[in-house]
This record gives sequence, structure tokens and C-alpha cells, in this order.
Amino acid sequence: MRCLSVFREITNSPNRENDDALILKAVCDELIKLGVKVHLIEPDVIDDIIDDKWDLVVPMCENPVNLNKIKKINAVFFNTVESVYNCYRLKMFNLIMKSCPDIFPKTIIRPMSNFPGEKPDFFSDKGVWVKRGDVHNTCLHDVHYVKRWDEAEKVRDDFATRRIKDVIIQEHIQGDLIKFYGVGPGKWFDWFYHKPTVVKKYKFNVEDLHKNAVRFANAVGVEIYGGDAIVTEDSKIYIIDINSWPSFARVRDVVKKEIAKHIYEKMMVK
Repeated sequence: MRCLSVFREITNSPNRENDDALILKAVCDELIKLGVKVHLIEPDVIDDIIDDKWDLVVPMCENPVNLNKIKKINAVFFNTVESVYNCYRLKMFNLIMKSCPDIFPKTIIRPMSNFPGEKPDFFSDKGVWVKRGDVHNTCLHDVHYVKRWDEAEKVRDDFATRRIKDVIIQEHIQGDLIKFYGVGPGKWFDWFYHKPTVVKKYKFNVEDLHKNAVRFANAVGVEIYGGDAIVTEDSKIYIIDINSWPSFARVRDVVKKEIAKHIYEKMMVK
């Protein structure tokens, strides 16, 4: 069994270059132990191997140029190119609104040509989050918290310099911010508080968090994923974001085996 694994582009891995590389290397090491022949490459050499025969592809890359190249390979993907694109915020928004809007904060899409424009109907003294509408963070200022609506003009000026075409405006949910990781979906799950020293530790059911994460992951089609959730004072759980192939930095030694096992078992069935 031959596996092609592709590192993430540095531009799509702000402050996480090392962690992203380490988890992919660790999973590849586990696959090798299972007898898989692994070829691990940087995205800039995809053209050199595109015509080779592969049984499975494990892509961390996210740049459309690279994704469009590897999707031509006739193999099983973990995650699929389509699901990686589905994690782009505009696509994710549409999929989530069809599948599980009840666990998603109030959110709208607005083109840059009409931004800032009028306040969203859900704008309140709690403020909103303004995010670039395509990929996840490529730098630290791809996501802005806007307390007063006039502050959105600075966000517009910043986004305009980077030719961002659309923005996501999302209500701010007061509560504890949780990071979660999953494989499957539904096979393995873990979570942690983003800033444990400042959380209120509102009560919530971990199984409900897992179920909501699985619903979100199924909606976009990812099998190996991470995301963000908010638990409110009344124990409601919102999923606010999801992404393909996070760094899994806190749980690398555990999850590397779970990911390799998931990939190997699925390949054995095919």
C-alpha cells in the first residue's frame, strides 16, 4: 500500500509550522509500522510525483493551487479535497445552515463592496467577530473582534489591502472557549479549555459536545479535524469553527495512533 502525504504550506500555518509538520510525520511513522509505504513531500514538489501510483493521499495542504493538483490523483483521501474546501468559511457557512444551524452562532456573509454597511440585526453591546470569508487564519489579523460597529471600518481597510472579497460576521457568544479534536467522525475525541485560567467552567455534557462536533464534521465531510466551541452559562454548546488536519499539538502522542488506525482500517475495508 503506497501513501502520499503532503505537508501544509507555511503561509497557511501561522505560528504552527513546526506542530503541523510534527503531527503529519508522527502519523506517517505509525503508518509505516503498519506496513504502509509512505512518501512525505513539501507542496512545492507535487508536480514531480503527480503521475505516480498512489493508494491513499494524506494532505495537510490547503492552498487551492496545490489542492487542485492532488485531487487528480486516483486514490483514497484523508481528508478529501472537497472537505478541505468545505472548511473554507463561505462554503462551511452554507453547509452548516443546511445541516445544523441550531448549534451555530448567528452569522451572515457580506461582500467587501457592502462592508461595513448597516449593523447586523444581531449586533449588540457584546460585539461581533469579523472574519475573512475564505480560508482560516493565514495571519493573526484574519479574525477581528469588533465591539463598536464603527471599528469595522479598520477591518475593511485591512482586508482591502489583502484583496479579501467577502467577510463573515458572527455574533459574539459569551461563554467558555473550548478547543476540540476528532477522528472518524465519532471514533476518537478530545477537548480542552483554550485559556483555562480565565474560564468560568460552566457545566456541560461532554457527550453533547462530542455529538455536536460530529454533526459539524459530517456536514463538511472531514474525518480528521479540530475546531472551536463555546459553552454558555446555561450549558448550551455552540460550534463556531472547524478545520481539516489541525496540529493536535497537545495530544500528538495519542492521536497519531488513532489517526493511523483509522486510515489503515478504512483502507483494509476497501
